[in-house]
Amino acid sequence: MRQAVMILVAVEAFLLGLGLLKLWLTRAKSDLAGRGMASAYVAIATIIASLLMAPAFAVAYHDTLLWLALTLAVIAAFFVLVAAVSSL
Repeated sequence: MRQAVMILVAVEAFLLGLGLLKLWLTRAKSDLAGRGMASAYVAIATIIASLLMAPAFAVAYHDTLLWLALTLAVIAAFFVLVAAVSSL
């Protein structure tokens, strides 16, 4: 379970980075207001996901309270999904 949580957090971090990279390189295909909203959604989702993924990784690394680490990683997955979809 420890490795599963750590792999889940790593995949989420990869997807988050990919979404940020896509937003910065290609920009949103919308008007200026749409680009601003997309950038705001990505920024907020990135901050919240990072705040959830860091403790999840740390708790899993120390092999304590794995249910808490898994819960944090699953909640962070929602915000990673928001960031990935907003960058399209």
